Amino acid sequence: MPGSLRARVALFCVAAIAVALAGMGVAAYVVVAHELDSSLDLGLRREATRIVRTVGVDADVATASGPCRYLTAPSCVQVVAADGRIESEHDPGLSLPVDRATEEVAAGTRAAFFSDVQLGGYPLRMYTAPLRSGSAVQIARRADPVDTSLRRVGYALLAAAGIGTALALGAGLVVARRAVGPVSALTAAAEHIATTRDPRQHITVTGPTELRSLAGSFNAMLDELDQALCAEREARAAQHRLIADASHELRTPLTALRTNIELLGRASRMSAEQLDDTAAALRAQSAELSGLVTDLIELARADDPAAIAEPFEDLRLDTLVAECLRAAERHWPTITFISDLRPTVVHGVPGRLARAITNLLDNAAKFSAPQGIVRVELRDAELTVRDHGPGIALDDLPHIFDRFYRATNGRGKTGHGLGLAIVKQVADLHGATVRAQSASEGGAIFRLSFPRAD
Repeated sequence: MPGSLRARVALFCVAAIAVALAGMGVAAYVVVAHELDSSLDLGLRREATRIVRTVGVDADVATASGPCRYLTAPSCVQVVAADGRIESEHDPGLSLPVDRATEEVAAGTRAAFFSDVQLGGYPLRMYTAPLRSGSAVQIARRADPVDTSLRRVGYALLAAAGIGTALALGAGLVVARRAVGPVSALTAAAEHIATTRDPRQHITVTGPTELRSLAGSFNAMLDELDQALCAEREARAAQHRLIADASHELRTPLTALRTNIELLGRASRMSAEQLDDTAAALRAQSAELSGLVTDLIELARADDPAAIAEPFEDLRLDTLVAECLRAAERHWPTITFISDLRPTVVHGVPGRLARAITNLLDNAAKFSAPQGIVRVELRDAELTVRDHGPGIALDDLPHIFDRFYRATNGRGKTGHGLGLAIVKQVADLHGATVRAQSASEGGAIFRLSFPRAD
């Protein structure tokens, strides 16, 4: 099998045309052979009909006889009795063969039939038919002219097939060149892209619809590759920003923690009240550091493609929100949480959803005034958390869910700007959407909308 596509296409064209020509030649040969044989048989049958009619008018058997010694004559005729005796004039050395079937035709127990016989070294086509009661007539003609004609037809068909195959070879080369030309252009373009490593370059092919479709698919793949590379670059940049921001955020609590630890090193010179204050500060700083590390791990886990995906399940979102509300009431005892939760089923990861809901509740409580009110509603697969704090500035709205972003009115609040980023991350994981807006009468409203479970 040739290695190049062009040679394969040319060979396929030649083979297809050669097979077609061979099939047509065989069919033509069979048709011609059938027509020649049918013509010979028809002539014998007509001759037999003529002889039977002649004998019906003139009962003399001699009128139905024809010499078989002259094989070049149009036909030879022989009359045979039911007992196998030849009634017509004949040459004993050149008489037509008489067998049991011939006797049965003469006796009237068998229908007329054709047979192929040899006489004097020549092939004959013989027709045996009933002549009269007790007799049958045998009419034979030489069959070698038919064979000669068939040989000539066969030679002519072979010559035509050879010429057709040669023409097919030339046509196949032309077709292959035109068919494979766009493929070569496509290959060259792909090799150029592989060399330059630039998936933004597109391939332009002018040719059959299939090749244009292939080029379109290739361009779509290049676009996907370009997007994947851009996403990878953005992910790496995000990781670098995360590391830089985390280093910055960790520096402050670690510095304070180290300072308090150094103070404890001089505990012998500190009063009991100072020791208690330092221990309390250490506990608060360690809790803050632990929360920051937990948030960083939560964010980094979603960015890791090798992380094991947690199983999803159908769950009652209203029950999960109620549990998070009870925890928020314990954590924020001065805040009043008012809830209206409708039964809702969603498909998700309970732990991740609980973290997102808790972050929304903590964010609302953090920005509420002492003795403030936070309203929580769940209906139509949408969770709404509304506080009565300072609201969100217009400049902050586009960045409110960015990592390490803290709103202008929240600079003095505790936190590291990761809570809402985690909410956005969890929403994306569940195919949900999270939106933030400032209420017209003050405060902020966060809406977390889920797709309904089937």
